[in-house]
Amino acid sequence: MYREWQAAVLHRSNTMLGEGPFWDSGKKTVMYVDIEGEKICALRTETAAYGEMKVNRRIGMIIPAGRNKLLMGLQGSIDLLDTASGEQWMVAPVEWDKPRNRCNDGKCDAAGRLWIGTMHMDGELHQGALYRYDGTLRKMLDNISVSNGICWSANNSKMYYIDSMDYNIKAFDFDLANGEISNESIIAQTGFIPDGMCTDEEGMLWVAMWGGGCVHRYHPESGEIIGKILVDAPHVTSCAFGGPDMNRLFITTARSGLTQSQLAQFPDSGSLFVAELPVKGIPAHSFSSTTLCI
Repeated sequence: MYREWQAAVLHRSNTMLGEGPFWDSGKKTVMYVDIEGEKICALRTETAAYGEMKVNRRIGMIIPAGRNKLLMGLQGSIDLLDTASGEQWMVAPVEWDKPRNRCNDGKCDAAGRLWIGTMHMDGELHQGALYRYDGTLRKMLDNISVSNGICWSANNSKMYYIDSMDYNIKAFDFDLANGEISNESIIAQTGFIPDGMCTDEEGMLWVAMWGGGCVHRYHPESGEIIGKILVDAPHVTSCAFGGPDMNRLFITTARSGLTQSQLAQFPDSGSLFVAELPVKGIPAHSFSSTTLCI
């Protein structure tokens, strides 16, 4: 049954290119990045306390990697950040032969491996790739244009993936034991540009729509849109489940790419939104730091 919801502003801000939200259940905090603002953003939902940390490079994603540690996908490298001390160090170079490329969206699978994609900063097609990192960086897909949403089915038998410029959602057979993907297929075509993505307990996919002002809920078997969250911002970038009951969908947005007329019409663009839903999400996985000896 098709349903619609309306997202509300959770934290009003002028984030240029919000992305990569995740829910830290221990700290009751939603964290995300501002790619163009080169910063990490954090909102403690119980108190509405908000903080930022500059990283001085374009940052595509952050993922927990142990106590007070964040794994970051940056322009040129994957780095580790100690949020307590502010110390930062590189754990893997990424595409140093392509200085106009940067890391974009990334997620960890249930074994704690990082899957992270790249893209050209000027949007040139087929210049990026999808990598797997577990102490060693390995290219899994090539000729990617804008590597974006990544998530897995509840039983880890499928990996879902978005290259935004293909205007579709792909599925791969996924082998959790060895981290291999195979048998690529297209499960849905999208009218808008698909961006970040996550999964709920019913196995449905929630996909942010850049240019669409919404998040679509897809059935991965039929490809049908079975739900829609309306967001008062045209450029919806990503989404992640969280909250005490895991039924709140945190939604990032962007001001980047909007005209002055659009910004006047949608002044909350760049803010963090939230939608209360009747379904729970699957918690995101942290990075397994054992290979890094941290």
